Amino acid sequence: MKWALRPDTEPDAPQVTHRFRCIALDDFDDECGACSAAFADPGRAQEWAFGHWRANPDHTGFAGTVERPWVMWMDGPA
Repeated sequence: MKWALRPDTEPDAPQVTHRFRCIALDDFDDECGACSAAFADPGRAQEWAFGHWRANPDHTGFAGTVERPWVMWMDGPA
């Protein structure tokens, strides 16, 4: 049998999660690195980014990460 890697869309699959990390650089070119929690709702991760920016107005750069569960499936003959 041939195996394939596919997104896990089963009802018991882990949730897709979203997070943001601050990539603003300081005077020494070190990244801030502050990071939100992982949220199923992307809007909650965005809220964190806005809150971080309000507290640190010069921190305007962010990297977003989406974590999606994947699973191996048998996909017919090799």
